[in-house]
Amino acid sequence: MSEEEIIRGICSGGRAMDAAVKALYGTLGQHMLKFFVHKGVSGDEAKDILQETIVKIVRSANSCDGGGAARPWVWQVARNCLMDFLRKRSRIADDEVAVNDERWQALEETTAAPAACAVGMTADECVASGLAVFASKDADRAWVLSLHMDGFSMEAIGVQIGRSAGATKTFVCECRKKIQPFIAHCAELLTT
Repeated sequence: MSEEEIIRGICSGGRAMDAAVKALYGTLGQHMLKFFVHKGVSGDEAKDILQETIVKIVRSANSCDGGGAARPWVWQVARNCLMDFLRKRSRIADDEVAVNDERWQALEETTAAPAACAVGMTADECVASGLAVFASKDADRAWVLSLHMDGFSMEAIGVQIGRSAGATKTFVCECRKKIQPFIAHCAELLTT
C-alpha cells in the first residue's frame, strides 16, 4: 500500500482506516524506527516517537492534500515528532541538572582536554557524538545540520524550515559555526 493509499484509507475511517494504520506500521514503521535511532535516540525512545508519529498522522491525515505529497508529508510529521521529543528532552535535562563543586571540576577538566573524549573513536563516531550533544542544546539547528549532512539541497532544507534558499544557506552557515565547539576535538581524528 502506498503512502497515498494509506492516507486515503485513514481519511475513509472504519475498517479502511484500521487496514491503513496497519499498513502504515508495516510499510514505514521499521524505517521510521531506524531513522529515529540514527538521529540519536534509544530504541525505546524511538518506539515512543513512532507511536506519537502514527497518532499525529491519523489525527491530521485530512490536512494532507495528496497529489503525490503524502510521502514527504508523512516523513515531515515523523521529523517534527522527533524534533519535539529532542526539544522536550533538552528542556527536561536543563531543568534537572544540578552541579556541585566536584561536577564543575570534572566539567572544566573535560573542556580543558576535549581530545580525550575522542580516544578510541572514529571521526564519524566523534562527529555523531558531538552532534548528539549539540542536538540536546539546540535541536532545530542540529536537525538542519543533519538534513544538510544527509545531502539535502538548500532548496529542500528551505522548504522544510520555511525559508528561501539564500536564507537557508545563511542559516546553515550559522549552524555550522554553532556546532564547532561540540566537534572541535574531532579535528585530530581527521588528520591521523
